[in-house]
Amino acid sequence: MIPEALLLLALAAPPAPFVQSSAAGDRLRELPAPRFRKGAPARGPLLTVHPGDARQTLEGIGGALTESSACVLARLPKARRDEVLDLFFGPGGAAFTLARIPVGACDFSVEGRFSYDDVAGDVALAHFSIAPDTRGFKGALDPAYALLPLVKDALAREPALKLVASPWTAPAWMKDNQDWYGAGRGGTLLPRHHDTFARYMVRYLQAYRDAGVSIWAVTPENEPMGNGGQWESMEFTPAAMAQYVGGHLGPRLREAGLGAVKIIQFDHNRDANALAFSEAIMADPAAAPFVWGTGVHWYERTGPGGSAVLETLRSRWPALPLLHTEGCVDAISLKENAPGGTFLGWRNDAWWWRPGAADWGWRWAPEAERGDHPLYAPVHRYARELLEGLNHGLAGWIDWNIVLDRQGGPNHVGNFCAAPVMVDTATGDAYLTPLHAVLAHFSRYLRPGDRIVRVTARNPGALLATAARSRDGRHLAVIAFNPSDRPITYTLQVGGSRAAVAIPANSLQSIRIPI
Repeated sequence: MIPEALLLLALAAPPAPFVQSSAAGDRLRELPAPRFRKGAPARGPLLTVHPGDARQTLEGIGGALTESSACVLARLPKARRDEVLDLFFGPGGAAFTLARIPVGACDFSVEGRFSYDDVAGDVALAHFSIAPDTRGFKGALDPAYALLPLVKDALAREPALKLVASPWTAPAWMKDNQDWYGAGRGGTLLPRHHDTFARYMVRYLQAYRDAGVSIWAVTPENEPMGNGGQWESMEFTPAAMAQYVGGHLGPRLREAGLGAVKIIQFDHNRDANALAFSEAIMADPAAAPFVWGTGVHWYERTGPGGSAVLETLRSRWPALPLLHTEGCVDAISLKENAPGGTFLGWRNDAWWWRPGAADWGWRWAPEAERGDHPLYAPVHRYARELLEGLNHGLAGWIDWNIVLDRQGGPNHVGNFCAAPVMVDTATGDAYLTPLHAVLAHFSRYLRPGDRIVRVTARNPGALLATAARSRDGRHLAVIAFNPSDRPITYTLQVGGSRAAVAIPANSLQSIRIPI
């Protein structure tokens, strides 16, 4: 049994009216609901929710289903594995409604360097097979457990789960470097194989459908700007991606009767490249009609600032929903995160709440960008990015791996990262990190079809907040975060009613209010 799971699995659906998590030890602790009364707000910090000023419609909150997560879960007894999956997809857990799946190999594959058709020159895709997603792992307690069974387990708990599928690379033989990665670059898709790769994606969607799994959306490529050739990747220019989407991927999906599968363009960091790709693709008359939305990651910075790009994307292309498709606590093997090789965050809740974590940019960012990568508190980063992202247009938010081992893997290139649940595969000990509670504060209270509404603040100090109106119009959800080291008492104003709410130092609250 996972001790921390007992409280979470006892949570009922719908969620409790008022829950709190904090550095002091609260984990979605249920509190008495705030008492509202008629009247204008008192002096002091004020959050005013404007239920009539509705913004974007939410698609959901979730995490990624990777081969690495499947490998860790395969090493647990089935009862423990089910328990962990319930924490993410069960109605008494975080109740995730979005998930992302890599198409073929990525850094969070156990061995990497594979696709679904590795027969060079097989333009007809006669050898295409999703068998790699059904292969188990050496030394696992359940040798039959793999990525596809993991996806099915998630769907069994949440049949309406929306799955976003992203390729890290085409098969090596379709690329100019004839390799998965290396020599400082990931390689590019050869123009003569733009259509081959589009048909490859169609075959993937059909194979998953035949296996009982419907994919909601695809991205043309994960991180088209590349990763310096460190693991599976494939680089696109904005013009090349527009050509691929408009001339091949979109038409091939339509011809195959898969036109309902959404195409989410870009799928990389919130920086100038997000604007350049959006401009090129949405200005292309062949590509633009096929694009549903824009995907972004957060790795360009650890501090505030990403919302400016979201605002520009929202204002320039208001019809395109924005999704955060990947983010995580990365580079946990750096000495700042793992002195002596031991990860400081393992069974150490305090590490997640206080500044001290280093990301990739702490060591490797160009000097001119180093200031965007200060040491940070993982809980603060997650809470801030979710709150500010939703306030600036995000319709959904997908975390990276749902489960990893205590080292932050397995990862075939040593790119170790943290996850909401981390497992000591030698002992079966599973650690529910504070990130799980942060995500549950959002995923349990913000549901698909809800509408983000405007929140204004007066003298807020460090207080951050967002709010949403439920799809049926009967409730408001308000999520507030106090990252400061002092408690704050604020007035929560909804229409002509107000409530005094005390939020402790370093804490996160979710409030569900009937309207």
